[in-house]
Amino acid sequence: MSLIFDWFDKIKRYAFLKPGETRAVIIAVIVIGFIISFDKWGPDKEIDFVVGFTNLLVSIVLVAVIFYLRLLFQKIVSLGADLQAEFKLWSLGLMLGLVVVFITNGKLWFLIPGGIVIHYMPGHRVGWVRYGLNYFGVGIVGLAGPIANILLAMIFIILFKIFSVEIFYTAFILNLVWAIWTILPIPPADGSRIFFGSRMVYMFGLAIVVSSAILLYSDIPIIITIPASFLIASLWWLIYYVVWERFNWKGPY
Repeated sequence: MSLIFDWFDKIKRYAFLKPGETRAVIIAVIVIGFIISFDKWGPDKEIDFVVGFTNLLVSIVLVAVIFYLRLLFQKIVSLGADLQAEFKLWSLGLMLGLVVVFITNGKLWFLIPGGIVIHYMPGHRVGWVRYGLNYFGVGIVGLAGPIANILLAMIFIILFKIFSVEIFYTAFILNLVWAIWTILPIPPADGSRIFFGSRMVYMFGLAIVVSSAILLYSDIPIIITIPASFLIASLWWLIYYVVWERFNWKGPY
């Protein structure tokens, strides 16, 4: 019980955005907001600046909420291991996102705005077997990002089915796309942190994120999606281990 209270205390004291982190998040939010509203500047191919700016502002607010909740989830998970997660902007990723959305006329979103950097908390990690940073811990915190997107996608699709508001469906799609891109092992995306932390965890995480995204997009009920994605991930994990990992494992993960 004391560990839980200690965890909540660390969340209260450390789960905030640093000044540099805040600037990075604001830039990423504005760019992603522009990307997802790229084809919403008027009916058909006509440009209506009033409609366009309205959709842009709505998209920015939507992205800000999702971005903050996603990052907060990673921070909470990291603090459970006496680590601090900090978002770092990937300028090239944002530029690639803009290039892709212009080339595809808004049909494809490239969403890798940055990645997390982990700092260990010296005083809090006293007593841990591996006192300093280790790749496995960083990988678990990385996995929290795409998982947060999947959980948010479930929430937004429920809201869409209840209220039939288009912005909820946009948020649903945004979370699915964001989860898929960031689970890929492309530095500095979360997937790269997971992959180098543990290939076994990465394969399980990759399967559960991709299968969940496909099932949710296919309108499979959430009550079926959750166990089905775990089953698919477990089978994929086992196949990967039997076919590859057991012959190439060099430890410890």
